[in-house]
Amino acid sequence: MKRPKLWTKNFVMIWGINFFTHIVFYSLLATVTLHVTTNFGMSQGAAGLAVGIYVLTALIARLFAGKIVEVVGSKKILVISAIFFFIAVLAHQFASSFSLLMIIRAMHGFTFGFLMTAAGAIMADVVPDERRGEGTGYYATAMNIAMAIGPFIGIIIMRTATFEMLIWILVIVAFCNLIGIFLTVATPIQQKGDQKVSLTFTWNDVFEKKALPIALCIFTLALGYSSLLSFLSLYTADIGYASVGTYFFVVYAIALVLTRPITGRLFDRLGENKLTYPMLTILVVGFFVLSQANSSWMILLSSVFIGIGYGTVQSNYLAIAIKEADSHRKATATSTFFIFMDLAIGVGPYIYGLLLGQMSYRSVYSLTVIWILLSIVVYFVFHGRKASIRQHLPLEN
Repeated sequence: MKRPKLWTKNFVMIWGINFFTHIVFYSLLATVTLHVTTNFGMSQGAAGLAVGIYVLTALIARLFAGKIVEVVGSKKILVISAIFFFIAVLAHQFASSFSLLMIIRAMHGFTFGFLMTAAGAIMADVVPDERRGEGTGYYATAMNIAMAIGPFIGIIIMRTATFEMLIWILVIVAFCNLIGIFLTVATPIQQKGDQKVSLTFTWNDVFEKKALPIALCIFTLALGYSSLLSFLSLYTADIGYASVGTYFFVVYAIALVLTRPITGRLFDRLGENKLTYPMLTILVVGFFVLSQANSSWMILLSSVFIGIGYGTVQSNYLAIAIKEADSHRKATATSTFFIFMDLAIGVGPYIYGLLLGQMSYRSVYSLTVIWILLSIVVYFVFHGRKASIRQHLPLEN
């Protein structure tokens, strides 16, 4: 039997939108703190606020975006949020004070939350159910590649030019996003029977109940992973390998891209458990190697393990969240997933910062190994056990 086509025009466009949006996100994430401290003469704490307010407003937006996308339509929200996302990027050019920059960062984060929820809803609709794991994996890979390329681009431009030049380049990237969005064909969200939706907000409108178990799993996992995003460069500098740390996420992305075609198909063929447990184990090995690293090759080897492990498990969890939800609740399921993931990414650096006041970087990464081991137990309790039982049930006629 011929498999349904995955790389349709819509999927290619939504992949590109995901990629370019995250290029902007990660480029600014890596450089806005330097801009605040250098050009505005503010403290490290103030620089952290410029990052934190973006994550906070994106999180707030996701609380409401899922329901709004279901009511208004994914294409309309995608267009509106992309226009304001473009305006917010451009507005960075005219932020003449720290206070104005904070307002712009808040607006930018809010538009990012809506844009990514709408894009995720379209992705969930255009990927065939038979290729759910593979398609979701490729979609998530766009974020992973951007996570490697974005900071690299941002830092290089900041070193060789100015923050203003970086913004102009990102304005062009955001404009490319708009073009891609207008070329994307809307896929209507399927309603359940004659069910009518209205723009009212209850707990069920904000969170998809069926996606909550796997959302708790990604929260636990991302909480451990957030130690990389915040303190990897400081850790590698502390152990004397700062230059190697620069290439960590580049190797991470290469390893993930090379293995993605295999892991995505294995998810669809074998089911979530037979792929997720080995990948979580690989992730534990990666963090263990990183925590014990005393050479360049150990740091880069850990990036391979962590890239394959975390990148695969993250996309697996997203595919599970979408698969568990009814067709008319895919947008809310996607939103629920990213709310928990973003919350972990936002809270994690603060927790690790407190720990670093009491122990060394190496000790913190050793604790992260234990935390990732705990995330395996969390997966088993909240989803893995249920998935195993369901897989062994006889099919109904």
